[in-house]
Amino acid sequence: MQEQSRARARKGGRMSGDSPLDAIAGPPHMPGRLSSTDTAESTRASTSRIVPAALVLAYFGAYIAVMSPPTVSMALRVVDVVGADDKLSVLATVLSIGALAGAVASPLLGRLSDRTTLAFGRRRTWLVLGPVLGIAGLALIGLCDTVPLLTFGWVLAQAGWSGTLMVCQALLSERIPDTMRGRVSGLMGAGMPIGMVGGTFIVSFTESSPVLMLLVPGLIGVVTAAFLVAVVPDAPADRAALHHLGPKELLQTFYVDPRRHPAYSWAFLSRFLMFSGVFIILTYQTYIVSDRIGFTGASTADKVFQSTVVMVTGSVAASVLFGVLGDRTGRLKLFLRIGVVAVVVGLLLLTLGDSFGIFLAGLALIGIGQGAYLADDLPMITRVLPDPDDAAQELGVYNLGLVLPQMLIPLYGAALIGSTGDYPHLFAVGAVCAAAAAFTLIGVRGIK
Repeated sequence: MQEQSRARARKGGRMSGDSPLDAIAGPPHMPGRLSSTDTAESTRASTSRIVPAALVLAYFGAYIAVMSPPTVSMALRVVDVVGADDKLSVLATVLSIGALAGAVASPLLGRLSDRTTLAFGRRRTWLVLGPVLGIAGLALIGLCDTVPLLTFGWVLAQAGWSGTLMVCQALLSERIPDTMRGRVSGLMGAGMPIGMVGGTFIVSFTESSPVLMLLVPGLIGVVTAAFLVAVVPDAPADRAALHHLGPKELLQTFYVDPRRHPAYSWAFLSRFLMFSGVFIILTYQTYIVSDRIGFTGASTADKVFQSTVVMVTGSVAASVLFGVLGDRTGRLKLFLRIGVVAVVVGLLLLTLGDSFGIFLAGLALIGIGQGAYLADDLPMITRVLPDPDDAAQELGVYNLGLVLPQMLIPLYGAALIGSTGDYPHLFAVGAVCAAAAAFTLIGVRGIK
């Protein structure tokens, strides 16, 4: 909290003694910084039910749009373009390049949002541009017939929807007060699993049309973002307070100095370690079902779907529950550690046997842990941001804690599994990573 106070003082902003509600800005027509009177008047509108509801819906919509391709539709489009023989290698290449684009786009577009001085507002501007870019990429994926265009379309889609998600997270820190943030974050934490299931459901009805199976999820993202634009108050960045953005500063978009901002850095490390455990299961779920448990052919897809539903159900329920508990008690680190323990126990349970029942029990625990963690880690990080005026960029960097494990796990996972299919070693490494996440929370000072 002291880091936030110093950052605000440097820019002439809010001081640490102000109410948490003072973080909520005023009406869209007001330029620059807002007086405390104007801020207080806008609080009622910002904290009404419609703004949090619109924020959650926009978050869900963006996740439905961005999770549909990697879950189902991209695999179908790759087969359409290259056939069945080369589908695995081409799909891996396209998705990897897109993931890298998303990792770059989150902090970069966040930085641009923080610096936007248009009268329309620094967040609302990117709530329009992000979905437009995202749906253009999805349309290209549905219409093209070459691998380079598939890849380019996915890069555009990842960039656009990643930027949209970052703006939503910035609005959580700016428009939702501390007393509501856990509940809203808990609902937002259900966005990824709901996006996976929702995207799969939509594609099941539209797979006969390559364009529709991409555009329908994208249109949901556009409509929900437009609703948020219509109801959320916003203001442009204060041009006089913006610092010079040269090549050095642009590179710093992807980095937050851990020596100057230790609480933020320890929180980032905790998220990275936690999801280094969670994504081990998500990355190899299909192969665990087929190679370790022994389901083959059509039964593999059916068992993967069943296990996904179990994990998603646990994640959504825990996300909502622990978001409410975080608001009521203020004990964010306690519930984050409960989430870590659930994931560790779930991973260790998977080492004990290769039955489908054990697998479902382990995934249920991992889903509960993921939901509990996602419900309260955003409220935690919004309290220790180095500079709340750069919330979108800093939350974009924080999102790398989710993206980097997805990029690194395939690099070392294959070596751990080996040719003998030794999955218990993989589960054990994931459990150690997740357990370490609980200890790094000690460094997040100022948070209970």
